[in-house]
Amino acid sequence: MLKGLYTATSAMIAQERRTEMLSNNIANANTPGYKADEGAMRAFPEMLLSRMESGRFQTSSGKGFSVPLQSPIGGINTGTYMQELIPQFTQGTLKTTDQTTDVALVENNVPINPETNQKSALFYAVNTPEGVRYTKSSSITLNAQKQLTINGRALLSVTGQPITVQSENFKVNADGTVSENGQNLGQIDVRVAMDTRNLAREGNDLYRTADNQPLPSAVNNGQMSYTLSQGVSELSNVDVTKSYTDMTTAYRAFETNQKVVQAYDKSLEKAVNEIGRVY
Repeated sequence: MLKGLYTATSAMIAQERRTEMLSNNIANANTPGYKADEGAMRAFPEMLLSRMESGRFQTSSGKGFSVPLQSPIGGINTGTYMQELIPQFTQGTLKTTDQTTDVALVENNVPINPETNQKSALFYAVNTPEGVRYTKSSSITLNAQKQLTINGRALLSVTGQPITVQSENFKVNADGTVSENGQNLGQIDVRVAMDTRNLAREGNDLYRTADNQPLPSAVNNGQMSYTLSQGVSELSNVDVTKSYTDMTTAYRAFETNQKVVQAYDKSLEKAVNEIGRVY
């Protein structure tokens, strides 16, 4: 009887994680460059049940002996779980802001991974205390050293160094070249993830490679084309309406499994307090 209890409980835990994921997506619906997560739901491995028995055999001498036997009953599934969170790297909506510090990375043409049939993804490279990380955020600011930063992390050039400007009046060309007062200050580096399965999220705007290998540069790569558009911000790709609908579905699934657990609890209570009562 407890097998159903475990199955319903695992489903509640899975729906709870799904609700947390959807809540985080909705909370970041207005975060520039945020990529929504999707959850991969999986069933636990099926187990084969067998009945333990004892068989009695007779020898030619008339003596008998018993041996353990197993009779297969069938398979049983022990429930479901959320295996992983998978970021969706589709391009978000582009919004014109006319702010020089908003520089959207627009993917014009990127190759498709033949193994996954998914598009590759382009990123800015930023420097962090843990090493180089990658971001889709389009909001650039200046730090105390007048370096271009994204959320406080230095934006790297193709030479691997930060780009320093004098003010927010800098210009960014379509190829990522930064200039101010007619002086070339460097070219913003753009990296490409050919297989997005190798990316792991750090916080809400950073990614790292799972194998700790740096992403290759997309600059001057003839297989792809992109444009850096100044005065444009890439919004998140969260579909708020769909997220609210999915959250309602997750709540209802959680409540349904909760009622199953409550039903099992009442049955166990009756078995312990009434059926098992000794007079």
